[in-house]
Amino acid sequence: MRFPIRIVVLAAASLTAAAAYAADVPALDVSKTCKPIANDRSFAIDSDRCFKTEKQAREQLAREWENFPAADRGLCTQTATMGGTASYVELITCLEMKRDVAKLPDRNMTVRPAALPTK
Repeated sequence: MRFPIRIVVLAAASLTAAAAYAADVPALDVSKTCKPIANDRSFAIDSDRCFKTEKQAREQLAREWENFPAADRGLCTQTATMGGTASYVELITCLEMKRDVAKLPDRNMTVRPAALPTK
């Protein structure tokens, strides 16, 4: 079975990118995140504060990156870069939520919360 070269190249690039996500904190371009969309000034964004917050989130990620499972790092990196904008704040939030959910007791919902109706 022969595969077109484009498919092979894309598959190799995807695997390389996934491996990179597992090793180090990815380099994200947060410039679009910290600027008004289409330079629309009707929604005020403090760009300096946004860049500072993104930098702090990246520094925290650099300290904690290896503590998160590789699968979560890959998934959350994809999530944090969807839609043409990227955010370290979104990336670390995703990782922290996945970590916290994994720690919850009774993840299979064998006990129904009282507020949920029975079937």
